[in-house]
Amino acid sequence: MIKNKEIKQIFYELSSTEQEKILEDLLQERELKGEVQKQAAIEIQKSRNKKPCPHCKCDKTHKRGFQNKLQMYVCTECKKWYNETTGTPLHGIHLKIKWQSYLKCMEQGMAIKSIAKELKISIQTSFDWRHKILSSLSSLVPEKLEGKVECDELELALNEKGSHRLKRKARKRGSDSNRNKDTGSLNVVQVVTAIERGSKKSMYFRVAETKRLSELDVKKALDGKLNPGTTLITDKHSAYRAFSKSNKDITHHTLKASDHVDKNNKNIHLQTVNNTHFRLRKFLTPFNGVSTKYLQNYLNWFAYSSKLREHKAILRQWFITILMTDTSYSLFELFKENAVNIRT
Repeated sequence: MIKNKEIKQIFYELSSTEQEKILEDLLQERELKGEVQKQAAIEIQKSRNKKPCPHCKCDKTHKRGFQNKLQMYVCTECKKWYNETTGTPLHGIHLKIKWQSYLKCMEQGMAIKSIAKELKISIQTSFDWRHKILSSLSSLVPEKLEGKVECDELELALNEKGSHRLKRKARKRGSDSNRNKDTGSLNVVQVVTAIERGSKKSMYFRVAETKRLSELDVKKALDGKLNPGTTLITDKHSAYRAFSKSNKDITHHTLKASDHVDKNNKNIHLQTVNNTHFRLRKFLTPFNGVSTKYLQNYLNWFAYSSKLREHKAILRQWFITILMTDTSYSLFELFKENAVNIRT
């Protein structure tokens, strides 16, 4: 029997190109066996023993054997049966074996059609899988922000990608996305962005379909999101000032947008949120435009991918998130009501 030491010796004698090829082949072989997904499922089962009922949220459940290698449960309250994937993006999926490769492609920023070609699945399946996964991230949006919070808006072109009934002329290289070009119709959206400073650096995004941010837009985005005692740092936009006046339990600091850093206090700045906007634009670029009606899902993805940097086993963490979110399938069903079929 060949020992590990001998295998390593043979491996090191290969060229760097051959080494990379072997490592890639081994990784793909491991992924095809679904090892990462299995590890994530085992880790979740150890942490909670029994899965709470995804229908009524009751934790009084009983295990009832296995079906298709999945642990079955019955709820003592609503009497419904369910398994480990009920309510998760993996519910009803027949090609679970390809999900590890799919997540890997997502991590590389590949477009929906590119992934479909890579994994030999339909474009519609690739689209559905992406948004099933992204629907599981809505539960990770921070409920509250505290401490010092920088807030600013990012203006993006209104995107109706996939729509077959445009009420405007087709856009040419984004030339008509200027907010002032056509005063009669909406052609831009504002992404209200709030970033919590400190070790957590929680990110919160909310899309506002408007040319110019109003107090009502800011209220819809931030109302109830800031803990009492929070210090809100913004530019001198009138909408933020109006919002702070009606929220006396927060402290509001403003600075001139072009200054970036307050001349009298270097702790008052918008560099964190400005840097986030720069990275967000870079993140969205490979997708060649994201439809505005799907934009919130992509914003949640960007926020989650920033958190993933803290983990070494990124794919395993993706699966843990997917399998722990029991409401994502119902959220995806709601999403599909307003989505378009790419290919039928």
